[in-house]
Amino acid sequence: MTVKQGTKPNDSSVDLLWNQAFQELDAWVKRSNFREDVLLQSAKQFSENVKRNQNNIKELYGQFSKELRDWEKTAREELLTTTTGLQYLFPVKSYEEINKQLDDAQDKRTTLVSSPLNHLANGDHADNFVSALEQYINFRRKNRALYVKSVKETASIIQDNQRAFLNIMTNQIKNLFFPINQYIERSSEAPKS
Repeated sequence: MTVKQGTKPNDSSVDLLWNQAFQELDAWVKRSNFREDVLLQSAKQFSENVKRNQNNIKELYGQFSKELRDWEKTAREELLTTTTGLQYLFPVKSYEEINKQLDDAQDKRTTLVSSPLNHLANGDHADNFVSALEQYINFRRKNRALYVKSVKETASIIQDNQRAFLNIMTNQIKNLFFPINQYIERSSEAPKS
């Protein structure tokens, strides 16, 4: 007969069942912790890759900004040459006021176009993601530990009650079916005293 770790050879079937349930609960905790560790490691690797690629993103952002400025400069010069005649059509507004309004509109467009790239160039998002994930995993582990502790405490009470009930029933059945056993046990104990 092989005895598993944590069991005694004279454990009752109730004890064996409860020990098996506790082992399954502990195995579930280990599997959950392992999966969370794997998730955390891949999130950290993702964050490191993002940090490594920060330089590439910054270079891309710089190149894009330079090309955008060059394009805007060319477009602005073309606009200025085509709007020179507008000063005669709008005598109320001066040529400078019209150009200032066009410059403001163009600056707003530039800001709108380049703002998504500014967020990509900022590497804090990956760090924030990893720290939020670590906090979430710690929260889950604490709650899981509390859950397992309460389940084991409750199950231990039930197990003790079942063991006591089983002992009472066993003694009653022994007394009912084997009344002579009582006398044999008493007589075998008497010479030992």
